[in-house]
Amino acid sequence: MPDLVKHGSFLLVFLFCFNADKIKAQTVTLYVFPPAYQYRWDHPHSLLVSTVKNYYLRLKKHKPFRLVGHLVIELRKDSSSIFTAITADDFTSFRKDILNDKTGLSVLFKPEPGHLEKAESIRAEIKYRAEESRAAFISFKISESAYQYLKLYIDSFKIKGYDKLYNGLNDPRAGEGSGCTAFGISFLELINALRPEYRDEWAINVNVPEKLIGDTAVKKKVRLWRIFFSFNWAKKNKPARPLNLYEPYLIYTWINRVWDNEQATGAGKYRLKREGRAKGIEIDCLSCTPQFPMFTR
Repeated sequence: MPDLVKHGSFLLVFLFCFNADKIKAQTVTLYVFPPAYQYRWDHPHSLLVSTVKNYYLRLKKHKPFRLVGHLVIELRKDSSSIFTAITADDFTSFRKDILNDKTGLSVLFKPEPGHLEKAESIRAEIKYRAEESRAAFISFKISESAYQYLKLYIDSFKIKGYDKLYNGLNDPRAGEGSGCTAFGISFLELINALRPEYRDEWAINVNVPEKLIGDTAVKKKVRLWRIFFSFNWAKKNKPARPLNLYEPYLIYTWINRVWDNEQATGAGKYRLKREGRAKGIEIDCLSCTPQFPMFTR
């Protein structure tokens, strides 16, 4: 009888460890590639100057070229991975809007045709960026239910046609356009993994003056010099449009700062990881539960 108990206990421990490994096998990872130069959001002038700097002084060896940086998502279970990311069909349309159509900062809100990138190209770019360029990542251990929920989200996002709308109001779950970072952040929203700290450290929140937002429908033009000589965002009670977005550069620098601090102090708050030269952190989110509804519209 004692032998039976001993062997039975061993079996229970084995089954528990086996199931625990299965539970911990799922992850959602955000890989972030910063732009060549930091975007300055102090005022419209600094934003314009940093945009010009990124466009004309970019490092041509970085392929594909990412004007505003980029963020891609990996949904992983055991040895199987699903890669996804949203991007614009043609970024030159933004240049045309500003220079030819003179629509000013309306480009910050205008939806453009977009698509979800192919897994093969994403996988190749992650490998390249991790070895040859700047990259960082943050990975979340998630439950099986959270994994299945996010997997369904990717499929449903395409079925609804939301993958065809890039930029816009950056609200992917409402079908109102999505930049690459907004799409990645929506994965964290859906499993209640979006901490207030991320909003504070990763997001840009400014009020864009209406006088700098052009509109071709009513022939309202905003010439480049008006943006160049604008050194303030809209003041309180002035006509403005709020802009809220997550910045690849801020996410990248935050991950590297946290990684360096964790290594120096050994606080144990994060598990440190590396892929090539890219620094990453891992967060236990097994207790995070899916948020409903999946789509708000």
